[in-house]
Amino acid sequence: MQNRLAARSFAVLAGTALISLSAATVATAAPAPAPAGTPSATSTLAAAAAPGDCFGIYTSWGATCVEPNGDDQWVRDLDPNGWTTVAHVETSYGKIRECVAPAAADGWKECKYDHKEDKCVRFYLYEQKGSNFNRSSAWSKWYSTKDGSQCIEVVPS
Repeated sequence: MQNRLAARSFAVLAGTALISLSAATVATAAPAPAPAGTPSATSTLAAAAAPGDCFGIYTSWGATCVEPNGDDQWVRDLDPNGWTTVAHVETSYGKIRECVAPAAADGWKECKYDHKEDKCVRFYLYEQKGSNFNRSSAWSKWYSTKDGSQCIEVVPS
């Protein structure tokens, strides 16, 4: 009887050790590398900080932000899929513009605008190839053209 109890205890301990060892191996394994051309969260964030004091939208396939000091819109294509990333920019005083990114992995494009001071601007991203459209982001918040602070309840004129 005592031998059977000892054998069962040993089997339970051995099974627990095997499960623990397997879990430790899985938990400590490094994640698989991303496919070539796929930006990591770290590289996307580092690249997104390039324009400086910028407020914007960052997706896995593109990024855009407005830099209130200078009224610059920045845009970058992050996915080498053949589609071009475009920032659609709208002001609270009715001006609409498009800022088109260079080819994927070719860095940021700066679109120099001269917005009216003390007005607001918002934007969204989309992908375009010829006259076809692909992915799009949600609209950004409204940002002040003076200092980048968030505008409250803006209705475009």
